[in-house]
Amino acid sequence: MAGTVTFILKDPKAKVETPIYLVFWYDQFRIKVSTGESIHPSNWNKKTHKVRETKDQPQGGNINITLDSHKVNVLNAARDHLNVNGEIVPSRLKVELKAVVKPPVKVESEPMTLFKSIQEFIDMSAMAKKTKLSYGTTLNSLKKFQETTKYKLTFDSINMVFYKEYIDYLVNIKGFTNNTVGSYIKNIKLFMNYANEKKYTDNQLHRKKEFKKIDETADTIYLNDNEIMTLYKHDLTSNKKLDRIRDLFIIGCHTGLRFSDLSQITPDKFTNNATRLRLKTIKTSETVVIPLHWTIKEILKKYDYKLPRVISNQKFNSYLKDIGREAKINETVMISKIKGGLKFEQKFMKWELISTHTARRSAATNMYLAGVPSISIMKITGHRTERAFMKYIKISQDQNADLLSKHPYFSKSPLKIAK
Repeated sequence: MAGTVTFILKDPKAKVETPIYLVFWYDQFRIKVSTGESIHPSNWNKKTHKVRETKDQPQGGNINITLDSHKVNVLNAARDHLNVNGEIVPSRLKVELKAVVKPPVKVESEPMTLFKSIQEFIDMSAMAKKTKLSYGTTLNSLKKFQETTKYKLTFDSINMVFYKEYIDYLVNIKGFTNNTVGSYIKNIKLFMNYANEKKYTDNQLHRKKEFKKIDETADTIYLNDNEIMTLYKHDLTSNKKLDRIRDLFIIGCHTGLRFSDLSQITPDKFTNNATRLRLKTIKTSETVVIPLHWTIKEILKKYDYKLPRVISNQKFNSYLKDIGREAKINETVMISKIKGGLKFEQKFMKWELISTHTARRSAATNMYLAGVPSISIMKITGHRTERAFMKYIKISQDQNADLLSKHPYFSKSPLKIAK
């Protein structure tokens, strides 16, 4: 890769908004280019060199998307420059980078439309492929909604009337679940934030409290410590493929890592005499440090610290169900769902519901039940708010009562009352 890119503030001590600069480094060369974005220093994260995404800074996510896009484009331009010139020519490269970050304004023969703006947002996004795919799915849904209902979609038509009609269309015509509907609304709010930032529209009705993402608590499973141990001890020596899948899954169950991060586990990621795992997560770029569970240490020795290749999520999930069936993870589970506005329940064997994400949920829940403080677990899972974290915790009322019964409040010993 030709060089590195970071972002800095023009005046980190300013009392008002200050410009954000892109800084490109290559050997001893340093080129600084204005991004055209500005931010108050209090909303700048000095560690990540990005904008904080908070209630006080609602545009933070969109600005970060723009910065990520600039970074990718600048590195590509630097690589092309190096290929053409054989070396870095600073004066020439600076002109090229300025054109990349702030391309000449093109005269639009036609005015910007809602759909064109959304497509531009998708094209510029530096998010993961799966996330960009969800943006495209939402755009296609909006086009289909317009075609089906004859509701003309423009920047100005994104209001509470649209909100109610669109949700009615998704629920009663398409039969989508609340969580699917919620993801579409979330994306539309992102699209409109981007259009506001680009000054394509001044309509901000999508920011109204009532224009909210709807969701329902996912009625999903976790595996308790005994079930994980059953999987770990299950003899799969006759099927090396399932054996490797099981081992990777166990690692997920005791680290809380997302499926996308399992492929990052390489020998150089182990620290502190191979008792900890340290890596930067793909989705959030958060650096996590995780103590190794004893089962992980045994698995690492089994593979000489070079773990098997991670296969596709779809195949991984299919093989997990085979393993769960073989290991007789046979508890009956009732799953509640809302579809088309109606709630229904469906019975499953627990092994039928095991997926890659079960590992992350199991890790968080089992640590919580073991008394590990929430803040410590969140340092591993990367959750930024306790509200988001608690959605991962799958405990029953009885399990909650068991935890509470261990609290001094419920014991005979008197509580110490602060004076």
